[in-house]
Amino acid sequence: MLRIPLSIAFVAVALVAIPCALAANVPLQQATADFSQTSFLVTAAIDGNTSNTNGWAIHPQEGQNHTAVFETQLDTGFLGGTLFTFTFQQLLGTAQHTMGRFRISITTDDRSTFADGLTSGGDVTANWTVLDPITFTSSGGATLTKQPDMSILASGTSPNQDTYTVTAVTGLTGITGIRIELMTDPSLPFNGPGRQPLNGNFVLTEMSIDAVASPVPEPSSTALFGAATLIAAGYLIRRRSVRARA
Repeated sequence: MLRIPLSIAFVAVALVAIPCALAANVPLQQATADFSQTSFLVTAAIDGNTSNTNGWAIHPQEGQNHTAVFETQLDTGFLGGTLFTFTFQQLLGTAQHTMGRFRISITTDDRSTFADGLTSGGDVTANWTVLDPITFTSSGGATLTKQPDMSILASGTSPNQDTYTVTAVTGLTGITGIRIELMTDPSLPFNGPGRQPLNGNFVLTEMSIDAVASPVPEPSSTALFGAATLIAAGYLIRRRSVRARA
């Protein structure tokens, strides 16, 4: 009788273990942007107001990249790794004002060196580390696809309202700021960066972040897990073949 080695089974189980911990909200402050639309200022993206007339938008500067940055109120990041969950609510009316392409970054720079609180022409420069998204979903049915530069591009269904949920892991601690880049793309209306069909605008109604301690996976561990999975799959196929011949 064929048996799969116990060591292989153990490796597969160990690498997919998820730590048991409660996520904590990461409060933000000092919203700053390179540009904000009149009456749709970047400060609205973190004010707790989720009404369908509130949020950050960039009309009439569609067709250009735009950046918003926010300070974390407290230094953020767990020793050993942090799993962030970003929630982007886009709830304006019925006109498909959703984000088309965006990228998330973090910094550990001193708060005095960036995010001056200006809603247009603000200081968004810092030493930013781009996060590599692990999961990304759309509540409205849009297709979200990770790009080579770690940005996320929306396509397919274009709902009137949507909520994107993105997770990413980092080993950094002492995180002081978050950057959201809204990026143009030829697949978007008027190059975006939003999906509004008449001008490429978007409205980010509210952004929130949760954090939980989570080990950062090592590339070698990921490869080992993949190898163990392939061996186990081969064993199952072989076992079925033996049974079929019996």
